[in-house]
Amino acid sequence: MNSLKHHGFYYGSLLYAFLIPFPPKTINIALIVWVLLSIFGCRRSTLLKNNFLWILPVFYTTYFIGVFTSETPSFKFLEYKLSLLVFPLLFFLRVYDEKQRSGILKVFVLGLAASVTTCLVMACYNSISIHDGGFLFQPNVLEGKGFMESILYGGNFFFGRHLSIFHQTVYFALYLTSGVAVLLFRPKLFPSRHRIALLGVLTIFIFLVSNKASFIALAFIFGIKIWTWKVKRNKKLIGVSLFVLALLLFTFFNPRIRESIETITAGKLILEKEARYGFATRLLSWDAALSLIKEKPILGYGYADAQKELNKKYEEKGYIFPLKESYNAHNLWLQSWLENGLLAIVILIGIFLGLARHFFNNGKLSPLILSFIVILLLNSLFEGLFNRFSGISFFAFLVSFIFSESKGGLPKS
Repeated sequence: MNSLKHHGFYYGSLLYAFLIPFPPKTINIALIVWVLLSIFGCRRSTLLKNNFLWILPVFYTTYFIGVFTSETPSFKFLEYKLSLLVFPLLFFLRVYDEKQRSGILKVFVLGLAASVTTCLVMACYNSISIHDGGFLFQPNVLEGKGFMESILYGGNFFFGRHLSIFHQTVYFALYLTSGVAVLLFRPKLFPSRHRIALLGVLTIFIFLVSNKASFIALAFIFGIKIWTWKVKRNKKLIGVSLFVLALLLFTFFNPRIRESIETITAGKLILEKEARYGFATRLLSWDAALSLIKEKPILGYGYADAQKELNKKYEEKGYIFPLKESYNAHNLWLQSWLENGLLAIVILIGIFLGLARHFFNNGKLSPLILSFIVILLLNSLFEGLFNRFSGISFFAFLVSFIFSESKGGLPKS
């Protein structure tokens, strides 16, 4: 009981970190356990004095403003955005030392490895069937389409959304790229062979999940690694060459990325009202969101009305598929501006400026924090991270984890 009182909060954090890539319902249970264990035995001496942790709760309060600016006031945000309160509270209640923070990062990577293994096992299971007394391996989900074509349109058990069974691909890729950053910049968390194997597995899985933002983030992360690599110039040159080669192979062998590049180089990146897939539909969402922001830039439309107004704009502009699927703005900045007005943008800028301050770590640069900033920033440009628990919970967790280090850093390698 004494051990639970003094270390229970840490065990709760490990449970949550391990289950991050697993189903949201499981994560919710782990989060409740973590909160209870953090409160148990908490006292004044265990509290963390850190002003940065308050910025997420301040963002949460902007949704209250939306209640008064919305035509149909709703308090659903109290539950949906609760992560903005819970994670700062968790890191406020307890001080995590360097060893414990390293343990959280290590268990997070182990959780990713376990979830990746589970996804691959399920992909194999779904692809195998018994036909005429024998086993038939059929990974295609869409009938009448070839293997490569099925990948392009999300119809293959080993690619995209059918492989990522616990979360949408954008969020699973967000977790995976964060795991790669941990492995690259905290090499002492795992033995060398295990670390290299984990790096290979997570990188390959990012390729299979096929989320474009994760490819860009991955390129930046490896670029940061080469930039901070303390080796002789000739070795660094070899590293750069291998990195460029790997990037080209990544692009060439992934049909979705290759198709996107061909579309851009061919000058076909235009608004197509009947677009149904990928980046083309995001362009429609961004266009509709920008049109609405111009009409009401200061206060926004409130959490309850933002989606209604977006759907009206989709209908007005003839954007068929975004209207049918009731797409959000697919951009954290645009979505936050729609919901909470200009104040939300100011606070978001404040969050990233706070992260940037921690990157310098009192004069000492932290490549892991820089990697986390790049990952969050890139994903915020292509996805409304706060519209799903998978996104807002990880954003709040990672930001609070960084801010809770009083000296502005993360565990040393």
